[in-house]
Amino acid sequence: MKWQPLYIVDILGEVVKAVDDVLFPVLNKHILYYYGRPIQILTKLQKLNGSITLKDNKYPLFAVFQDFPEQTGTGYYAVVKFPKISIAMLSNLTDEPQARMTKTMKPVLYPIYGEFLRQLAKHPNVVGNDPGAFQMVKWDRFGSEAEAKLNDYIDAIELQNLELTFKTVTKCKS
Repeated sequence: MKWQPLYIVDILGEVVKAVDDVLFPVLNKHILYYYGRPIQILTKLQKLNGSITLKDNKYPLFAVFQDFPEQTGTGYYAVVKFPKISIAMLSNLTDEPQARMTKTMKPVLYPIYGEFLRQLAKHPNVVGNDPGAFQMVKWDRFGSEAEAKLNDYIDAIELQNLELTFKTVTKCKS
């Protein structure tokens, strides 16, 4: 069998799509998935600001910030430590943390975060079947300004140094 590379951002996209499939009936909004360097993600969001039909569909946002190294030679395809992943939702500038928890964190961000971990554990290319076993640092970010150019005030769950091991999946011959 010929060796094939894995496209890590595509695998994460599949996981986010699975999260969206589960949560769309609850959130009544699709989760937007972007990856790239911070300026590239910002540029994409700015373009959405200019679109009348897409402007309100920027959030919830699942953003994977690049670059990240893929460590090979581990017995698996690669071990990846993502420097930053952000799950973000629009918030009101004047809301206190208690209101943010009630309006965005509990009903939107925490369900996305929890389902993301569950879907990671189910993905055939990700090593590990326990959603609670993925190593990372998690931050709750209340009222962060994404960038001054966007004028979007967000609440976010930020994951730092999420470490995942990826494996290739080979189909058995019948």
